[in-house]
Amino acid sequence: MCRLIIGLFSVALVFGQTNPSPLKTGEILEYTAQFNVIPAGTATLEHLGIEPMNGYSAIHVQFKARTGTVADRIFKIRDRIDTWLKTDDLTTVKQEKKLREGKYRKQTQMVVDHKLEKIVTLSDTLEIEGDIRDPYSLLYYLRTISLHVGDTLSFNTFDNSQYTPLMVIIDKKETVSVPAGKFESYVFRPFKKDKSLFKNQGDMIIWFSDDERRLPVQIQIKLKFGSMLLRLKKVSYKSN
Repeated sequence: MCRLIIGLFSVALVFGQTNPSPLKTGEILEYTAQFNVIPAGTATLEHLGIEPMNGYSAIHVQFKARTGTVADRIFKIRDRIDTWLKTDDLTTVKQEKKLREGKYRKQTQMVVDHKLEKIVTLSDTLEIEGDIRDPYSLLYYLRTISLHVGDTLSFNTFDNSQYTPLMVIIDKKETVSVPAGKFESYVFRPFKKDKSLFKNQGDMIIWFSDDERRLPVQIQIKLKFGSMLLRLKKVSYKSN
């Protein structure tokens, strides 16, 4: 699940940042996850606060995904990803992954040295190609910028030791109903730069609320044997 969700959260860049006020310390976004029409589990995205990291003031974001009781019997998932984003531009400073998906186990770490323009992983050192944003950096950055239907966004995302050039079109606005309520939302369609939008249309769709919080309220991913749907269930704020 997590490897699918990581790609899906890769969206944004190009337009200037406006007001970072939607990013609240203690914010917890809870999602239901379903495969086709079958409930599969839950996911959470949490803003844990501001911390010093590698010489920068950074936002600590944590993503967790887990399957439910029924899905555990088929393919148990317990994933956790921690990422730290510079407070001034929301670029990535550090990322740690702990993935448990069926029999698959993996732990990774990525540290970004912006001054030396390098990325250091557990197995390699790579040169930086422009601003570095992992999928969660992109997601939070997108919540702070102005959006307009018809805008096309272009960026490189870095994850799993590789760069992926992507384009995103803000396709339209529509009302979407999720467990957390009804939201007037912008509809985003990401696609790789080396492929046309029409070949990829429907492979991935993301809905962001058109309000001051700019919430990622729903995410749909087309898979080989169906589709995965994440729907916002609850928004809460943990007190310090």
